[in-house]
Amino acid sequence: MTTVAGVIPFKAKPGQGEKVASLIAAALPHVENEPATPLWLVLRSNADPDLIFLVDLFSNAAGRDAHLAGEAAKLIFGTVPQYLESDPVIHPADLIASKGP
Repeated sequence: MTTVAGVIPFKAKPGQGEKVASLIAAALPHVENEPATPLWLVLRSNADPDLIFLVDLFSNAAGRDAHLAGEAAKLIFGTVPQYLESDPVIHPADLIASKGP
């Protein structure tokens, strides 16, 4: 089971949530080429449409490190920050429980 994860909340400037979500989602083709990233989700809050969450699961810590230094991260952090209220904080995490494949 994959136990290494990463969570990054992105707080967009007012009215910019859709733009931020779209820019993050544009990195999907790069993530699809990362065998150590079996799950990659971009979530937009229903309660606050300007709050976007990026949630990843990785095969191991080395895969997480490679992802954070890879093309997807370069694209996201090269295009998204201008639309944010504050700098995003990367939360490396460990998976405690899950359901699904």
